[in-house]
Amino acid sequence: MSQILEQAIRVASRFDPKRVADLLARVTKLLHSEPRLVQLPAGTLLFVGDTHGDWEATQAFLRRLWDSKTTFVFLGDYVDRGPNQVENINLLYELKCEAPDRLVLLRGNHESESVNRNYGFYDEVQEKLGHLNEAYTNSFAELPLAAVSPGHGIFAVHGGIAEGLGRVEEINRAPRSDEPHDSMTFELLWNDPRDMMKGFAPNMRGGGSKVFGPDVTERFLRENKLQLIVRGHEVFEHGYHEYHKGLILSLFSCSSYGQPIAGKALLVDESGERQLIPV
Repeated sequence: MSQILEQAIRVASRFDPKRVADLLARVTKLLHSEPRLVQLPAGTLLFVGDTHGDWEATQAFLRRLWDSKTTFVFLGDYVDRGPNQVENINLLYELKCEAPDRLVLLRGNHESESVNRNYGFYDEVQEKLGHLNEAYTNSFAELPLAAVSPGHGIFAVHGGIAEGLGRVEEINRAPRSDEPHDSMTFELLWNDPRDMMKGFAPNMRGGGSKVFGPDVTERFLRENKLQLIVRGHEVFEHGYHEYHKGLILSLFSCSSYGQPIAGKALLVDESGERQLIPV
């Protein structure tokens, strides 16, 4: 399997528009076959937070555990801001096509053209590959919104709990769209937990995003018979932060983000034991 990884890294570093167009067509078709809510296996899982074009960090996590039976769950925000955005997303797409059962790629709030135009990915695609932005946008629309591991009791999402979401299975009814116009999709990608509050309230991020308190998390986990939410979406110097008395673990997996970051991922083994893994 390591040959697959090393080949994918080599290919992802090449800016061949025809090959990338073919890759985007293949991965878009593959992602379309996946549900909006992915069911994770009971084995070892590695959850990776925002990487934002830090493909060195992405490679480090992959190389560490690729030769094991680990399933990789990436929590979104592969592009924008970082130095190697095209290479980062192409590496993950190459691996998704070569070993689809090994990678789960969730959608982040930066996987949409409206955000990409403001934070760098749109321009980087133009510079490195020409007119392939629409193809990337089409692939982003197919990325699943969340994942759940009943065996480990874990719910994985980029942002947070959407207001009005009861059972996790409801996520499968969310539409596939270039821009997350429906409230469920938008809030799954944009919402944030906060400790000293109850219910939902407007988020300083704006745009209709919300913050939610521990009571929301407790109710959501109880109704779905889960134990933990793993999410990304926020930067932390030490690469992680716990909310709601440990019921939510927020991961940030870059090694830099305008400043050095001690990026972390979460490893959960078959027995459910959890360990934070550095870049």
